[in-house]
Amino acid sequence: MANKGITLDINYQPLEKQSLFHLSGAKYRLYIGAWRAGKTFAGCQEAFKQSYLYPKNCGVIFRKDFTDLRDTTMKTLFEVIPQDFIADYNKTEHRVLMRNGSEIYFKHLKEGVKLGSLNLGWFFIDEAEEVDEQVFTFLQGRLSLNTVGRQCGWLVSNPPNVDHWIYQKFELGNDPDFATFHASTYENKSNLPDNYISSLENLPPSWRKKYLEGDYGFTPDGKPFYDGYVETIHRQDIAYDPKIPLTCGWDFGKRHPAFCATQIHPDGRWNILFELMGSYVTIDKFVDNHVFPELNKRFPGATAIHYGDPACTQVSDKSEQTTYQILLSKGILIHSKPSEYRLRKEIIEKKINTIQNGLPLLIVNPQCKTINDGFMGGYHYPDYDPSKSFTDKCELPFHDDFYSHLLNSLEYIAVHVFSPIAKKQERFVQRHKPVSADNI
Repeated sequence: MANKGITLDINYQPLEKQSLFHLSGAKYRLYIGAWRAGKTFAGCQEAFKQSYLYPKNCGVIFRKDFTDLRDTTMKTLFEVIPQDFIADYNKTEHRVLMRNGSEIYFKHLKEGVKLGSLNLGWFFIDEAEEVDEQVFTFLQGRLSLNTVGRQCGWLVSNPPNVDHWIYQKFELGNDPDFATFHASTYENKSNLPDNYISSLENLPPSWRKKYLEGDYGFTPDGKPFYDGYVETIHRQDIAYDPKIPLTCGWDFGKRHPAFCATQIHPDGRWNILFELMGSYVTIDKFVDNHVFPELNKRFPGATAIHYGDPACTQVSDKSEQTTYQILLSKGILIHSKPSEYRLRKEIIEKKINTIQNGLPLLIVNPQCKTINDGFMGGYHYPDYDPSKSFTDKCELPFHDDFYSHLLNSLEYIAVHVFSPIAKKQERFVQRHKPVSADNI
């Protein structure tokens, strides 16, 4: 629906990815980009576009912190919208009224999402990596303004880690209502100082991937729980040896069950070959629909021994059978025993920090991205507040419900196989049948 009697001179030449973002028909769009890739500018241009094309539209621009909202997002929007198209700006309500009756509100999220009775035609979340998923979900339910031709929402964001809800929501599904647009700093080179990009090229590799190339990557959230892991040393291409049994680890997270397949060579080298993590799936379906098919494809005919969380023997309120019993019914015998994190740390760090014949005794296959990132700091100590007393919990890893599951699955292997008192349990090796997988 076009505006009648309102002519505007708009001087905007979008970059390639900005143009694709604006032209997309997806209901929910993510513009994810590196530093200085024009993210906020594109988001504000889209806000103006929706407000101009659909008179009497109503949209809200969100950002976590009001100071950032005021100094960056609001400032950019007022640079984007031609001044003669603004009918009024109410500083108390932080509301912009357009000459065609459209309204734009600015909201910060320090006190939650407060919209009153507003019916929205669109919403825009700036720096969305700072915002909880519940905010996005709530706003989806407020796109109820049916007097405009289109209801939509968009986010702009720096690339978060892969455990972030943005990655899970926009990258892992096949919903046509969701679309993602990646932009690198290189794309905006003509608008940046001469030495800006070269300075970013000197960043560490994991930072370059996120903040220069505009892709999902990993930057540590805290001090790594395990000391000594170096990605360029411990992350290497390693082949599966069919003559050596698989040693598998399990963790039974309520939201993210985790499985890893490793091999332990006669010289003590521990090769971590494969990782798999479910998302909101029962252990029964995780095994049948994910673990068995992958084992049959990657390790046909392998023998395997399995170690897991001692909690697998406990009955939950969702099933009369224990996880141990469910797996046993599928031919998987889980060996488990209680252990302390101190022992786990000691065993695994010894593997990490020992070099033998030019190779570390712990090697992670590049396919095992979450385990690699977990060792780099995804699996980390909790933040310590110096103003509070130091407790035993400060020496335990922080359970983030993501990296912790796969690292725990490795720990259950470590305390059995590399602890002298558990060496005898290696005799329980079962045959993995490639088709039915009845006897893993």
